[in-house]
Amino acid sequence: MSESILKITGGYVYDPANGLDGQVHDIWIQDGKVIEPPTDPQIEPSHILNAAGLVVMPGGIDMHCHIAGPKVNVARKMRPEEKRVAEPIRRTDITHSGTMGSVPSTFATGYKYAGLGYTTAFDAAVPPLSARHAHEEFADTPCLDKGFYVLMGNNHYVMKAIQENEPERLKAFVGWLLGAAKGYATKLVNPGGVEVWKQQQAGNVNRIDQVVDFFNVTPR
Repeated sequence: MSESILKITGGYVYDPANGLDGQVHDIWIQDGKVIEPPTDPQIEPSHILNAAGLVVMPGGIDMHCHIAGPKVNVARKMRPEEKRVAEPIRRTDITHSGTMGSVPSTFATGYKYAGLGYTTAFDAAVPPLSARHAHEEFADTPCLDKGFYVLMGNNHYVMKAIQENEPERLKAFVGWLLGAAKGYATKLVNPGGVEVWKQQQAGNVNRIDQVVDFFNVTPR
């Protein structure tokens, strides 16, 4: 018997990469990695997990979510009453307590994602100035691998480099900002539109080639 082999047995396995589409199949895991079923009949699993009637699949990856940064914290401030009426997550010997509502607390977010079968989540909009705090929130969110996309679509330095037709300076700045914020990717949300909104009451861009005043650039 191996001391580190887990066998998940009897589940409906969905794994497109290996051609499995709901077939009942056993999964062998050793040291955190899926392995081929042992050919030696003397090798037995140290633990067996009966997944009969359940779905077994690779961990889900949420490529666009909002679980950290200023927008979720503003939402928490806007709806404090939800924390009073929503059923909380109770602390156990192995889990932390947490609050629910439309914007759960960090611990609750991690537990709920894990319960849905997710292992990874990417927050889709974190401004550079809020990156440090977003990482602090990530550190407080259990069970998940996490990353975020850095907002750059209305950054003044970016628009200035585009206006002055300096692609190398733009490339260097984007790379530096991404690294400084420790983000996973860049994010362009309503490029130029936020700048127009700041310049004009109720302003926004309404077409892809609309010129953004002062910077003389377009969303395109």
